[in-house]
Amino acid sequence: MRLKTGDLAIPFSVETIEGKTISLNDLTGKPVLLMFFRYGSCPMCNLRLRDFAQHYVSLHERGLEVVAFFHSSARSILANAGKRHYRFHLVPDPQFKVYRSYRVETSWLRFLLTMALPSFYVDWVRSMRYGFWGGVDWQMGKMPADFLIGPNGRIVKAHYGRNFGDHLTVVEIEAALSELGSPK
Repeated sequence: MRLKTGDLAIPFSVETIEGKTISLNDLTGKPVLLMFFRYGSCPMCNLRLRDFAQHYVSLHERGLEVVAFFHSSARSILANAGKRHYRFHLVPDPQFKVYRSYRVETSWLRFLLTMALPSFYVDWVRSMRYGFWGGVDWQMGKMPADFLIGPNGRIVKAHYGRNFGDHLTVVEIEAALSELGSPK
């Protein structure tokens, strides 16, 4: 059963790619965006991170903390997204512990349907332009998900990706932060 708006966020304690331990409790009192990606070399995931990072400073100034999960090893993430030195936390979860607790889905059908979307090819070319050539992973059918958690620890927005490039938009995140009354 999917998590939904109003549900209490599920606590976790994880180690980032730098070896720093963080937990959801460490971030209590702030809005938090949990972003669940596919594998470390996924071109669409790396494109999304790159695009999102362009807005991160302004979102962080509004109080937002971000934790981005990959179902890859730290080594794989470091070889891909980690090379970009993003200012938010990148977390490996190769055993899918946090993925399972947040009920992040796998769908081979949606994986295949993604490749029928014209937007897939536009994003694929963009990803190659930025040097995200990709790779393969045994869990390619994992779909992305995003959870915006309010300062009170409750889920403000739960977004389960319809395809492997589908995440909350920056506009949706900004609107939710405005509703929370975060500082501007």
